[in-house]
Amino acid sequence: MSDDDIALSEKRMYGAKRPETHAYVASGLGVTRVETAGGQIGRFSLSERCNARDVAGASGEVAVATDEDVLVLTDDGFVPTGFGPATAVGYDGDGLLAAGDSRVARYTGEWQGIGEVADVQAIDGDRLAAAEGVYALPSLDRLGLVDVADVSGDYAATESGLYRYGGENGEWTEVRSGRHVAVASDGEQVHAAAADGLYELTDGSWEPCTLPVDERVVDVTHGDDTYAITENGTFLVATAAEATADGQGGWRQRSLGVPDVVGVAVA
Repeated sequence: MSDDDIALSEKRMYGAKRPETHAYVASGLGVTRVETAGGQIGRFSLSERCNARDVAGASGEVAVATDEDVLVLTDDGFVPTGFGPATAVGYDGDGLLAAGDSRVARYTGEWQGIGEVADVQAIDGDRLAAAEGVYALPSLDRLGLVDVADVSGDYAATESGLYRYGGENGEWTEVRSGRHVAVASDGEQVHAAAADGLYELTDGSWEPCTLPVDERVVDVTHGDDTYAITENGTFLVATAAEATADGQGGWRQRSLGVPDVVGVAVA
């Protein structure tokens, strides 16, 4: 049976349970598209060859920051937008944002600058993570912290710990100590990737996720399921038992064989 036949049989197996989701993994090789649904991981392929620095998705759209330009996904594949070298991309309620070479801009068919922030690492909703702290969007008011690797909702992953923003005075509170490289929060669930593993906030406590591989997770995101990617290029998906064809929930994995992995996103 060919790889294509395997992929088709997988789709038939889980097609009745859940619609297919396309995840996009950014790495030094480029952007790899992974087909997944109902806890099963199907066919994957290299969609764009580039040196990807970041990837983001929202409302059916996907954008990639590369060392040459910001690319956006179209019906004809990924196309350049003319931003130039970028380190981070993200979406808010008004569309696509990107940062690179200390410049932060919004894309509306053409790039419109909104300010300057150096060493931007991540963009998510109305927050921007950078070496000098977390910044609000679009005002770019600095909200505090330093050495911020990632931001999602009210959470920020930093070299010193995982923090949550809130309270009457808008202060940061440490919720986990130690280096964290990624965080994902969708308002209902929170996952954080630390140096010693991936954690989920469950009933007020941070519980370690039982992963099928012993590899460092570098990014995590939410969609129909929870998706994560390791530095060695292993794609992970966690699905509730009732949403799978075999009734077995939890984490599943598939090695993509890509180097220098930096992120994962779903459209």
